[in-house]
Amino acid sequence: MSAADPAEVKGHLRTELRARRRAIPASARRRAARRLARQYLRQRALQQARSVALYLPMASEIDTAPLRAVLAARGVALYVPKVARGKRLRFLRLGKTRMEWHHHGMPQPRGGDSLPLRRIALILLPLLGYDAQGRRLGQGGGYYDRALAGLRGARRPLRIGLAYACQQVEALPREDHDHPLQGVLSERGLQRFPFHHS
Repeated sequence: MSAADPAEVKGHLRTELRARRRAIPASARRRAARRLARQYLRQRALQQARSVALYLPMASEIDTAPLRAVLAARGVALYVPKVARGKRLRFLRLGKTRMEWHHHGMPQPRGGDSLPLRRIALILLPLLGYDAQGRRLGQGGGYYDRALAGLRGARRPLRIGLAYACQQVEALPREDHDHPLQGVLSERGLQRFPFHHS
């Protein structure tokens, strides 16, 4: 493999970005998660969403608990991913269901009502890194890329990444299976990107 191979470059970036994220002190992570929830409330385009898919954090991902509390208090229907057959994500209504852990360490509901992603207004995606063109670097399992593959060209749901501001990188390589984001929300605010039909 050459140094320019996108998969190899992504592998090196994942290692670097995981270390960068783990280096954030716990107190700073908690502050960032609370600030992210406040930043959400400043975004009219995001507040209009009455159904939101978002992740339950694992490892050092920015915590969505403060944001989930804000959205639930506003009566927003919340959906979280569950890994189904074929490494596909189903989005189940978050409620009083019991939780389990996927073998990759991702918390997920045991059961519940599901909704096709195309019927959800907004999806808030986890990421390791992103760039100013809206390219997203995930953990490498391809779960979200597969989930978004059926939405090529669709404007719904709005695709926004959630991140610490320090997760932005200068440039990410793009592969055919990658799906660009329309924005990234961090503790510093919302950064919008031009929408490209992928």
